[in-house]
Amino acid sequence: MKLETVKIKNFRGYQTETVIPISNLTAFIGKNDAGKSSILEALEIFFNNSLVNCEKEDLNISADNNKIEITCVFTEFPAELIIDAANPTSLEVEHLLNAENKLEIKKEFPATAAKPKEKVYIICNHPSVENGNDLLTLKKAELKQRANQLGIPTENYNGNVNSSIRQAIRDSFEDLQLEVTELLVDKEDTKRVYDTLKSYLPLYALFQSDRQSKDDDKEVTDPMKIAVSQALAELNAEIEHIKEQVRIKAVDTANRTLEKLKEMSPDLANELIPEFKTEPKFDSQFKLTIKSEEDIPINKRGSGIRRLILLNFFRAEAERLRAQNPGNQIIFAFEEPETSQHPDHQEMLIQAFIELSNTGNSQIILTTHTPALGGLLPLNSLRFIQKNGNDRTVELGTEEVFEKIAETLGVLADPISKSANAILLLEGKSDITFVSHTATQLKNGGYIDHTFEEKRIALVPIGGCGNLKHWTTLKLIEQFDIPYCVLLDSDKGTHEEQQNIDTIQELQNNGIKAYLTLKREPENYVHLDVLNLPAGSTFTFTDTCDAKVLIAAEKTSRKQNVLENYWTLMTAEQIREVEKYDDNRTDRFEFSEMFADFFSLVP
Repeated sequence: MKLETVKIKNFRGYQTETVIPISNLTAFIGKNDAGKSSILEALEIFFNNSLVNCEKEDLNISADNNKIEITCVFTEFPAELIIDAANPTSLEVEHLLNAENKLEIKKEFPATAAKPKEKVYIICNHPSVENGNDLLTLKKAELKQRANQLGIPTENYNGNVNSSIRQAIRDSFEDLQLEVTELLVDKEDTKRVYDTLKSYLPLYALFQSDRQSKDDDKEVTDPMKIAVSQALAELNAEIEHIKEQVRIKAVDTANRTLEKLKEMSPDLANELIPEFKTEPKFDSQFKLTIKSEEDIPINKRGSGIRRLILLNFFRAEAERLRAQNPGNQIIFAFEEPETSQHPDHQEMLIQAFIELSNTGNSQIILTTHTPALGGLLPLNSLRFIQKNGNDRTVELGTEEVFEKIAETLGVLADPISKSANAILLLEGKSDITFVSHTATQLKNGGYIDHTFEEKRIALVPIGGCGNLKHWTTLKLIEQFDIPYCVLLDSDKGTHEEQQNIDTIQELQNNGIKAYLTLKREPENYVHLDVLNLPAGSTFTFTDTCDAKVLIAAEKTSRKQNVLENYWTLMTAEQIREVEKYDDNRTDRFEFSEMFADFFSLVP
């Protein structure tokens, strides 16, 4: 199932019901104490109530009642459910979907105890007609009795299957009088339905920014305990053999002791039986930690290193959960993932989040107030939170909201020369190196007539079209009143490929000169000759593989520096060789033609 919406009421700073759309990638932005973390923790309470527990003090101080409400709306729910023997039914047949045909589950926590216990409701467009509104709460005998009272022939249903009896009863009414109902799932088939649905709910994994960082604290030991548990599970057969051998030998010793006891007190010996009280707990006997090569424990390392390690502990655990539950969505929730991280790591995190959110079975939710991170986020992922007394507002999707977000984060567009005649928007700084060197070499080789510098076309990295930095840059371009064009990586062969195609198509539909690389990214165009590979080397890469990673590994260099280190060595002829492609048996040259098109923006 996929989370589409979360609704929060009377929880901490959220007094009135606040409806928050959730997409594949959702980023909450706002000032400190705006209520960003409360949303992530409300979801933790809804899905797990473990890392964060619902407490009496979570009730909003201005609430008009004592009920904390957290509601989640899901799509992509199972088409069939088995709740009665082996006979399938569905949420639609049981009238358990809301008015929009989505699954809506509300958890209510009465703040009358220190640790409120949840009540679970399914919000649905449910029958309200008398004798047809309570069918899911009836036992089989009660359903048969109801059918008999309504004069329904027994041949109209299977008396051994609850869902069949319910359907026959519903079919007997001309009008079920459907209306929005909060159906409490606390008994009979209502509870069975919810117990079945729980196995389909997304896995929710929360990583908090204020976690402790000692190597023996909970957030470190938990993933390490999991590592120990996994190892023990894989050795289960051997462990069971050891336990059996220990039991046999220990019981043998006990029996020999009792045999001796019989010689002194037969009656007492006959009353005694050797028995193990509890199973041995092997996992408690192992303590795993991580140290560096210099034998320095994690709690002695810098805060950035500690957090980076913990972040990846979390990612590994989330991947483990997904591997164990391949059919489930998983929701990764990160609170300020950029904390104590180098700017390079921040950009890597965003790219990883975007990639993960496009896998089809993952959703990413994060909070941030860092310009470097926020500026790279897709516009459709942004949710702006503002404090309004004892309540909160969550806004998304308008030019005014983007303006507020840019001002709140302090996101600035890259400077553009006032003498620029046009602007070429690129993804990153290394793309400037790629485009500049390519144009210079092709011009020197006589394949194009100009360079971008000669045409006074400014090269501006914006991280990707559709993000906040791009929006901010466009606002600046509008002030200059000059044309712009776009070149993005195609990310061919990855989950982002279709999204990039759609983005470029939309730009082209609006009359913008916009292109995707034919290969995955600029690094895939690097000529093998400039890598200075040893004789006999078989190293190579394709148009769609992660070339920068492969080249960096082969040359033992940083992947971020591949273009700077090797593309700048490319000659005009080498560039012509790698940009050449076949178009219906006609040789064409990708960048030579693309750049000529860009240059046509400027007379």
